[in-house]
Amino acid sequence: MTDLFASRVFSLDDQTRFARLSSDFNPIHLEQSFARRTQAGAPIVHGVHTLVWAANAVLQAFPMTVANISARFPQPLYLDEIAAVRFKKRTGQQIDIEVVAADVVVALVKLSSEPGKVAASHRPLTPASPRPLLQPANPAFDEFSGLTGTAAIADADFGALFPALVTAIGTDGIKALLATSQIVGMHCPGLHSLFAGLNINFHQQADRNRALAYAVGKLDARFRSLQIDVSGYGTTGRLDAFARLPPPSQAGMTEVSARISERPFAGQKSLIVGGSRGLGAVTAKIVAAGGGHPVITYRDGREAAELVAGEIRRAGGSCDILHYDALLPSGEQFGAIQPVDCCYYFATPKIFVRKSGLYEAAKLRTFLDFYVDSFFDLCTTLVRDRSDKLAVFYPSTVAIEHGLNTTAEYAMAKSAGETLARYLNEFMPHIAILCRRLPRILTDQTATIGVASAEDALDVMLPVVYEVQQMARREPPASSL
Repeated sequence: MTDLFASRVFSLDDQTRFARLSSDFNPIHLEQSFARRTQAGAPIVHGVHTLVWAANAVLQAFPMTVANISARFPQPLYLDEIAAVRFKKRTGQQIDIEVVAADVVVALVKLSSEPGKVAASHRPLTPASPRPLLQPANPAFDEFSGLTGTAAIADADFGALFPALVTAIGTDGIKALLATSQIVGMHCPGLHSLFAGLNINFHQQADRNRALAYAVGKLDARFRSLQIDVSGYGTTGRLDAFARLPPPSQAGMTEVSARISERPFAGQKSLIVGGSRGLGAVTAKIVAAGGGHPVITYRDGREAAELVAGEIRRAGGSCDILHYDALLPSGEQFGAIQPVDCCYYFATPKIFVRKSGLYEAAKLRTFLDFYVDSFFDLCTTLVRDRSDKLAVFYPSTVAIEHGLNTTAEYAMAKSAGETLARYLNEFMPHIAILCRRLPRILTDQTATIGVASAEDALDVMLPVVYEVQQMARREPPASSL
């Protein structure tokens, strides 16, 4: 049975209301500036929010007393995308459903009238006084061992919000589910958490504690995974979560300056497209540390751009920031900019995107907009009315040769960008483009939960900047006799 049953879109307002209900204010669900620095790349729906909506929708049509709920959240659900409930199996004792978005499963849920064995095997925990948090905790991974605590949920009209689910598991059961979101998102692992799943038994009369106690039962440092036992609100169970690595921090000006002698880029002005974070931020610091003047562009991250510029200025360098949207005509945005000697092009959409098949034309079109059309538009704008050559760096990728099945469109667009760069070098006067296939580099988009090999951005970009800045050096005029 795979019938689509119910669908909806979660908005930021929906998320804010759920955050207040659950006291789970983790910024990955609510703040664009924070979420864009995670591998998700954008705010995502609370896993438990998806769960309670889907379970309530199904139970409205097929009422049953629920003794156990188990759920897995294999993929994130983004705000403003259509989520749909799809039946997998239904018997008199169990309903299996999945929640899908763009035909990708984002949640697997089982509702059962029989207690679950895993959840039933845990002894009740003794709750302490709940400790409300205004900000998510951020412990080091080794501090999770043996960690205990308690989460509580304030009273609300849950019957109006989730009428069928309240009938199935009771008001205390709803509070227990909401408290699991608070535990993972705010307490443990907290700030850099990822909720993987849960297994909860309801109507445990031996445990009527008016809060949900938790205790970390098992850790695996290899995968940064946690198993968390919970008990309270008439429930017992287990939560599975991951402690994501925090966004990678790139080299600071002190480290960059130590790698550059004298002032090899003095007198040069460089446009760093996408210089507010990642490779762009490192490139801007290299240019500034070598005596050059970077102009950092940003589209959404003005605050991040200002932080990079501030660090450069505090180190004695000079820097400007400029708003630029690669998807809008560059001539209208750079009309007043003074000529630059070099340009580094790091404009990019999110690389690891949800896919329902090996190839999707719409996703290729998005990548082509950034890596081909917008790059060409920018080049023609910057060389207009020039009499000397503009040095440009176009970053390509080893994914062209060693790609994943999730990055086909990305690799195809970068390959097209390489071809465009060759044509511009041959047929467009006053431009010299250096195109390099960069290795996997640790950035916001490539950071993962597990350990993965990645090159250091400073090590990769330092020789590239030296080469580009040398390309921009004007030959001194021949001396007259």
